[in-house]
Amino acid sequence: MISQYQICFNHKFQNNELIINEEKIIRDDTISISSLNYYISMIRLHNNSKIVYVDNQLGHLISHENHQSSCIVLDCKKIKFNSIHFKLGIDSITHNKGVLGEDLDPSKGMYWTWRSGYINLKVEGFSSMCAAKNHFFQFHIGGYQHPNNTSHNIDLQTKKNSTINISFDLFKLMNKIDLSKTFQVMSPSKTAVEISNYWKNSFYIE
Repeated sequence: MISQYQICFNHKFQNNELIINEEKIIRDDTISISSLNYYISMIRLHNNSKIVYVDNQLGHLISHENHQSSCIVLDCKKIKFNSIHFKLGIDSITHNKGVLGEDLDPSKGMYWTWRSGYINLKVEGFSSMCAAKNHFFQFHIGGYQHPNNTSHNIDLQTKKNSTINISFDLFKLMNKIDLSKTFQVMSPSKTAVEISNYWKNSFYIE
């Protein structure tokens, strides 16, 4: 018997559904998100310490504008599991394979060059505090080589149902960034690593 399990990534802002271009208040700043895209890879389901399922797809591109991409279907036999493990971003081994297809196709707009590799997280929007033209901020967070690795392993305890609902609260990320000083990151860097650390702490099971 084949049973379909789903992993659904729900995007939020201050515990409410994230709505593109909706203005939100952070301290003395008014911000809105115009685009959110990121990669998930190396999905595994565990039952205690035992691995009971491994996803073979090299990477899944999650796009807030494409709601269908937010749910990943895992085709496997009915299994018992109590935790999910995955990587935010693309691992170094996959980077070293060069240009790939499907969700990893460069036409998706999430690839720099063979040297810099994939963009693990792309967040764009507007901030009243941002000094850039039109108050537009851009965070293209990537890098897979030391000391600029921006991918992270995530381990979450799950509930007993066929759909695993994982929330990504963008407020937890944006609240850590002073947009009056930091408003554009477009290449691997120390700042990109710092932002990636805020990113990894923004996920939780509903």
